[in-house]
Amino acid sequence: MASTPNSPAGPSGDLLRRVQARGPGWMEAFGELVRLNEGWVRGFLRSRVRDWSAADDLAQEVFVTAFRRVKTFRGEAGFEGWLRGIAVNHLRNFLRKRREQAIGGNDELQVLIDRGAECFLAGGDEGGALEALRECLRAIDGPSRELLDQRYVSGKTVREISAANGRGYSALTMQLHRLRELLAECVQRKMEVPES
Repeated sequence: MASTPNSPAGPSGDLLRRVQARGPGWMEAFGELVRLNEGWVRGFLRSRVRDWSAADDLAQEVFVTAFRRVKTFRGEAGFEGWLRGIAVNHLRNFLRKRREQAIGGNDELQVLIDRGAECFLAGGDEGGALEALRECLRAIDGPSRELLDQRYVSGKTVREISAANGRGYSALTMQLHRLRELLAECVQRKMEVPES
């Protein structure tokens, strides 16, 4: 059976043994572990935090924590799983401290509306853009409309909606993303002027 890069028998396993033994070249070995894993750790955090520089800072904190605790790593979940756990803990603390809204928040809908409005208002049709948005919203009903109302009218966070409805956070975030895309496309279609 072939070993995966982060299994004890793979490259990370060899590097981990050198780091944990604190023998010659152990700092370079840890640097190589960082190089092998920093891309996915940074991507994992950037996909969950709006401010990419904050996500990059969190990624650094993940590796500082890993450096401090590497002697405690036992290998049950593999190095990647262990790093992911550290990243999740740092992300939770960050969100708790900053009360950061995950991607899918009110600001993104406002940016979407503003971006669309800029195009439409350049032609002097502010009322038309707003009416197009109203029409598009009227076409959405049922659970999707309820979700939009809870998020953007009532101002509930995705976590609050998830807890109240028993639905997964990721699923709700993705559904809101799709709904925003549908609204943007709908408004754009309604605002297009047929060429004569």
